[in-house]
Amino acid sequence: MTSSTPGVRLPALDSLRLSSRPYVAVIAIVAAFATSDLGNPYILALLVVNSALLLASAIPQRFVGPRLSLAGAGVALLASATILAVDGTATATLFPFLIAGHAGWRFKPSVSFPFAIAISVACSAALSLAARNGIDGWPWAAGLFAGWPVLIGYSRRSRYEALRNARRATDAELREHALAERARIARDIHDVLAHSLSGVNMQLEVADALLDAGRTAEARAAMGKAQSLVREGLTETRRAVQTLRQDALPLVPTLAALVGDDASLEVRGTARDLDTPESQFLIRCAQEALTNARNHAPGAPVTVVLRFGAEDVELSVANGLAPSPTDPIESTGMGLIGMRERAALVGGTVTAGPDGRGWIVRASVPLHHSTETDTEAER
Repeated sequence: MTSSTPGVRLPALDSLRLSSRPYVAVIAIVAAFATSDLGNPYILALLVVNSALLLASAIPQRFVGPRLSLAGAGVALLASATILAVDGTATATLFPFLIAGHAGWRFKPSVSFPFAIAISVACSAALSLAARNGIDGWPWAAGLFAGWPVLIGYSRRSRYEALRNARRATDAELREHALAERARIARDIHDVLAHSLSGVNMQLEVADALLDAGRTAEARAAMGKAQSLVREGLTETRRAVQTLRQDALPLVPTLAALVGDDASLEVRGTARDLDTPESQFLIRCAQEALTNARNHAPGAPVTVVLRFGAEDVELSVANGLAPSPTDPIESTGMGLIGMRERAALVGGTVTAGPDGRGWIVRASVPLHHSTETDTEAER
């Protein structure tokens, strides 16, 4: 089952920054030069310094070290407070507010909040000194508001970091889904190859024994059976690919084709259409159980029962003892492990063990969004 999670578009968050956008700084600088008294060399020098610092704030933080950033913020604090006092009637008064907003975005609260207090005190002191020296401008109390844009910058910073963390979590989830998908593909390949190749190997061994005994006609029949198993393997491979693409598999018809003439299939209860993961889980469990029965108890009777209950769907595959003693077959146990992994993915259960004189495998999945079909399936 594939899954996709929408990503978080972080680049749009750059527009939340205040003075760090170059065009914002350019607009403020042009307006300040247009409304200020450029004939005053002191004001002109302050405009140049504040403009340079505001433009420098647009440089990405990865290119500026923390010490240089703090030093620049300190110079900007003094320069913006000074120009607020000496040129308080022009657009240049925007400099301390833009610089404070940028500090809230750029620095952590442990730095930006003290910076807000410092720039507010500096602006108030500068306005107070300007008023005592006969310079017209804002009242000293207005300077106390110079640090408030830090809160705006900090709120944008917090939102940016929250969405950046969300993107990291999304990336981690996508990697987890990719790993789970790779494991599921590996299980599908194992199931298909184990079912097909073990059957082909058995028929080839039978054909070899028949040829040694001079029973050519029966050997050809065994070879035909091997070819049939190869074709079935190709069909199962295509079904596995369809399942990976989330194509729905009809449970009962697929089980009927899988069982074939080697076992009996009985369907109890009212058949329902299951979701693809649940249907695939039951099909793969049946395939693995049938393969194990053919390998460990060749020729033994095998019964497959599919029961549709009110709350769950249960599959059982039971086989008896082989008609004659067989050579022991080495088993890795990966088939049962794969079934249990599939069960965990769909919230189902798998049990396997001896049952009387034979062996039985039971798999069940709970019903969630299944819908009843119009016909009663009984075999």
